[in-house]
Amino acid sequence: MAFEFWPTMLASTSYLPAIFVPIVGWIVPGVVFAFLFLYIESEDIA
Repeated sequence: MAFEFWPTMLASTSYLPAIFVPIVGWIVPGVVFAFLFLYIESEDIA
């Protein structure tokens, strides 16, 4: 029943590494670096 759905779902998600690798490798560090840069450069760090 529910267990028959898992192999089909896992086989249809084989493209996810091609999406998540660039996100984790480029977008997340870019957002973190931008946030840290703005935080460091702000006048009142408190």
